[in-house]
Amino acid sequence: MSSSSRRSRIVGAVLLAMALVACSTPPAPESESRPIVGPDGAGLFGGAGSPWFQRVPAGASVDPRSAEYVARMLAEIPLVSVNGWTVPVYEADSATPRYPVTATEDYVPGGWTLPAVPIPDAAAPDPKEDGHMVVVDRSAGCVYEFWQARRLGAGWTASWVNATPADGTGVYPDGLSARASGFSAAAGLIWPQELAAGRINHALVFAYPFSRDSGPVPPATKSDGRSDGAALPMGTRLRLDPSIDVESLGLAPEQVTIARAMQEYGLILADSGGGFTLFAAAPQSYATFPYPSSWTRDTWANISAIPFNALQVLQPTEPVDRYSGPQVTNRCAAT
Repeated sequence: MSSSSRRSRIVGAVLLAMALVACSTPPAPESESRPIVGPDGAGLFGGAGSPWFQRVPAGASVDPRSAEYVARMLAEIPLVSVNGWTVPVYEADSATPRYPVTATEDYVPGGWTLPAVPIPDAAAPDPKEDGHMVVVDRSAGCVYEFWQARRLGAGWTASWVNATPADGTGVYPDGLSARASGFSAAAGLIWPQELAAGRINHALVFAYPFSRDSGPVPPATKSDGRSDGAALPMGTRLRLDPSIDVESLGLAPEQVTIARAMQEYGLILADSGGGFTLFAAAPQSYATFPYPSSWTRDTWANISAIPFNALQVLQPTEPVDRYSGPQVTNRCAAT
């Protein structure tokens, strides 16, 4: 299963150029001084063994081919998906309406239905082809995720749906998540509350076009990679060179925050995509546009002022075979 964006590299570059030179002014974001009303990632996926909150050790080994990998990555402009091709997140509680949701893809023999998925009335999937959506039910301690979610009359369906404990690792051991890596779609996002506070205390996920056509490396449990040569295996962690003083680079505040997280916790390859892309929680889930005024409401925010050429590909562990046993269920994914 691939949850990657399928935009072409050429079209993406043209759209970006148009956005940069457009004479019309996009709708102005809401002021940063307004309170952020909407979901946040606090408390998600901090379970034992979680890969998201592990700092990169100062002496971590760098892959001998790091410079080659990074050069290929930088054929693409580093962007953050903001308004589209990302993940809307909604909060649920014990009073939220519940729906049976059947997956239309046959990834599980005999089919797959979650019988009582909480979905708020205001919930809507991302409008792009992947149709991602996440619902966090803190009352039950569960995270529900959808790939190509669709509202049908009074109910819901999706190409894929699954759930995982909010206090777990955010990694599906059988790979059956809404991302190509087996990671929960809620893991590794950039949250507006973090940018407002100037601190991201977890690893970030990214997608790019050149995922290796071999097995994933931990923490990933699945891969849809099809590239060879200087291609990264799914699950690879990178970091920004920790010797760089990001405060001295004249970056916008949100880019300083992202760059620090890349130095301390790193980036983890989570999906194949049409560009080199990080992911912000979709603003459609918030009462007002929650991101800094330096971010417009264009689909992607350009963060190429961060010195991505100073990325270091960390030495990955050996690839693992894709899990081929029975589906691994959990307390949140009872069928």
